[in-house]
Amino acid sequence: MMSVHFLKRPAALFVALWLVLIFVSVFDGYLVVRFRHELHKTELNPLGRLLINLNGGQVWLLLVAKFLGTVAVATIVLLIYGSRPHLGMTIAGVLATLQLGLLLFLLLS
Repeated sequence: MMSVHFLKRPAALFVALWLVLIFVSVFDGYLVVRFRHELHKTELNPLGRLLINLNGGQVWLLLVAKFLGTVAVATIVLLIYGSRPHLGMTIAGVLATLQLGLLLFLLLS
């Protein structure tokens, strides 16, 4: 029954979606650090490959970009939710769904 009560509280649902965004980004960053020695060969994202190449094969520029992107997106979604809760919830839901797809890709590939 706890999940039914949880879904009736929009703020709690928003926080859960917002934390999914952050968690998947942190996990992705962890994988960047964990596999930093192979990432220059295995990174699939063209922008990620570019950042690795610009940094002489090191992943730190990519990691900084991921961190700044996560902070920016989390902040913007939070601000949108504060001013327009329905829109903020929709955006958080879409982004959390995309992040869960990324998480599945990271875990299964």
